[in-house]
Amino acid sequence: MKKSNLIEVKTQTEALYTLKVLTNNTDDLLTEIAALANNNKKQFQHAPVILEIENKHFQANELAVLVEILTQNNMVAVGIRSRKQELIDFAKFSGLAVFGKSLTPSKPKKSNKKYTEDKAPNPHQDKVYQAPKIVANKVHSSMQVLAKDSDLVLLGTVKADAEVMSYGSVSAYKEVRGKVFAGISGDEKSTIFIQSFNAQLISIAGVYKKFDVVPTKLYARSVMIDLDEGKLRFQII
Repeated sequence: MKKSNLIEVKTQTEALYTLKVLTNNTDDLLTEIAALANNNKKQFQHAPVILEIENKHFQANELAVLVEILTQNNMVAVGIRSRKQELIDFAKFSGLAVFGKSLTPSKPKKSNKKYTEDKAPNPHQDKVYQAPKIVANKVHSSMQVLAKDSDLVLLGTVKADAEVMSYGSVSAYKEVRGKVFAGISGDEKSTIFIQSFNAQLISIAGVYKKFDVVPTKLYARSVMIDLDEGKLRFQII
């Protein structure tokens, strides 16, 4: 046991359950989890749960729904185990732990760490995160959404003429037709992810681009945007 003046760190032996999720059909998951919780109330009442997700089609908005399903059934999602980067990013944004090995290729531990740190730096590693602002509903035309001092996660569509703004990064998991502003306090390391791109305007740290007509190569595609040498860079992912 390690001990400090105000905090004691102890190793706990309570059960930590892993739910292996084999489908991305949230209706089926709702039915099965509700049955599991009802049939095993003593075992799963307020139980901490790790979600192990191997389904390659599972998306971040479905993970958000799954976490809510667990909450409704008095179970507590504490983290995920997955090889899908979209889910790992969402888990980190949402304050969930990420269990298991990283997504980097299997190598000896020392060289894998060197690869991660030297060749593939995390663009967010210098940022101090607060819990992100998560907006589950649609953002309607003429609405403004602001995430102050945090990232912004959008689970619903963003309609034309709506404005979504964040001091940090923006992740949108449905179609975006409005205007997206990331790093509005000047954070050039902020990024924008849009699952289905149809935006009117993109801006990171004041560098912006308007779209009267979205190019065919971007339209309805999953797009990651960041700043590269002071210019917006659009990558299809």
